[in-house]
Amino acid sequence: MGTNENEWQGALSAIDLSAIEALKKLKQEHDQISERLKSMEAMKSNFADAVYVRVRADYEKRIAALDAEAAPLKQAAREQYARLRALLGRFEADHEAIKLDQQELELRHQLGEFDDKEFGKRMKAIETTVAERGQARARGQELKARFLEAFHSESELEQADAGGTNRFSVADLAAAQMRTQEVASVVGGDAPPNKTQTMSAINIPEPERAPAAPATPPAAAGGATQIFRAARLVPQNPEAGKQTYTLTLKPIDIGADAANDVRIGGPGVDPKHAKIVVSMGGFTIVDLGSKHGTRVNAEKVRERPLANEDVIQIGAARFVFREG
Repeated sequence: MGTNENEWQGALSAIDLSAIEALKKLKQEHDQISERLKSMEAMKSNFADAVYVRVRADYEKRIAALDAEAAPLKQAAREQYARLRALLGRFEADHEAIKLDQQELELRHQLGEFDDKEFGKRMKAIETTVAERGQARARGQELKARFLEAFHSESELEQADAGGTNRFSVADLAAAQMRTQEVASVVGGDAPPNKTQTMSAINIPEPERAPAAPATPPAAAGGATQIFRAARLVPQNPEAGKQTYTLTLKPIDIGADAANDVRIGGPGVDPKHAKIVVSMGGFTIVDLGSKHGTRVNAEKVRERPLANEDVIQIGAARFVFREG
């Protein structure tokens, strides 16, 4: 297993399941009492009302106690599941990127760019990468199944408290998501920009930095203050270039035309392809009706709010959106 695969497995091993095991026991008792309460309704007429009320009150009191005991455990589990879900999202995006690399390799081979022997060598390297990534994806799905065992549904696992205490901030997800970066070409070592390359995401923490001075917040409707957090577009492959773009309050135009703030060449890029705008909800990427579309985490989108570590693909160029 390569270094990057060790990074994947290490990130999955860091998911804390201690709250899950405790929750499973509480859920089992909770379900048992709930079933007894249902059964009581069919037996109600066979017993005095005072007995029915007393037993029901005892059961409801125990359920309330179980809910109170489970609340902090559910919070901890949801935080860990947010990390796992972010990793699973990165796995899927990485898998889609590799599939595109396979298709590109096949196209270049059919165009006569290299012979059958070289094609076989490169394809074997990609297939090895796919197999290794598959192990990490399978492990991630196993962990997801364990989380679901402790909850009645995935929506319950993902939901936040009504008061908002369980809502996950972008910073929480950022800590869990993998740092996406370009790795070596499938034949090893550096390759020319026009050669097929695979993408991998590895968890490399960035060094701590002193908090940046807050940007001057613009006035919102009604005199309210809009909270603004700067962000960046970080190139991830040769087609995206080498420049990191800082996103501010000004909309960022993206496309092949030289007048764009982010200029991208190559096939599949319209002159005015997409733009990134900011609002009180954060940054949003908008496709401008392009012919080949705009993708976020390998999914074709028309308009999508951006989250930290989202992978944006326009044509063959890939960028990572990073906040802070």
